[in-house]
Amino acid sequence: MAQAAGVSEEHIPALKNLLLRAAEQGAQQAGLRGQAGVLLDDTYGQAALNAVTGRGWWIGRPVEVPGSRPLELEGGRSIGSRLRTWPREHVVKCLLSYHPDDAPELRLAQERQIRELYQACCVSGHELLLEIIPPATMPQDETTLARAIERFYHLAIYPDWWKLAPQSPVVWDTLSGLIQQRAPHCRGIVLLGLDAPDAELRQGFRDCARFPLVKGFTVGRTIFAAPSRRWFQGQLNDAGLIEEVSSNYIRLIDYWRTRGQ
Repeated sequence: MAQAAGVSEEHIPALKNLLLRAAEQGAQQAGLRGQAGVLLDDTYGQAALNAVTGRGWWIGRPVEVPGSRPLELEGGRSIGSRLRTWPREHVVKCLLSYHPDDAPELRLAQERQIRELYQACCVSGHELLLEIIPPATMPQDETTLARAIERFYHLAIYPDWWKLAPQSPVVWDTLSGLIQQRAPHCRGIVLLGLDAPDAELRQGFRDCARFPLVKGFTVGRTIFAAPSRRWFQGQLNDAGLIEEVSSNYIRLIDYWRTRGQ
């Protein structure tokens, strides 16, 4: 977004601080009372990460190099060494562009990375959230995600959390049964958004309403992308950004709370 607006990436930390303030405002107005969460990186969001740590929020912290396939982890050193410096409350979040029918060499390389990451989390005591997004260029059906998740269970990799795109009730039924059978101590699933419009997200929330394993949503771009672009372009001031992002967040909270109606 910064590049598209022709501004320096030095503006990004300031934006992330403002987005955290918007999240705080939205959570307070919606009365979440300890049920709010954020995904924050330490590349551009370290100040915001420091500000929210220790306050009872659910905090996911990414480790992947964005867009890498095969997966690369950030930091330039072993993931185990990195995690030693992290507060225990930070959940290790890793986005994986993965399909169970990937070419064997690619699939095995990615699985080795995830195995190393999972083992490092087991040693450090951090929870792991694995976000799986099959490549859009590969065919997908109602078995794709289940086969992907089952593959990791076969490899004795048991993430504490899964982050998945909205699915049909039929797929949620399959995934819930699989996870409850293979990993009964799994903390749950959070929904990703892929910058989906409101109507699609609302339907996605409804489709998972009867599946208690789906705990919430982490759909940042739907909440903050449009206001952030305008902020970068100088069309929205700080107060306007906070108000607009907060309103978007509150609207999605309302969709979530009424998803079973």
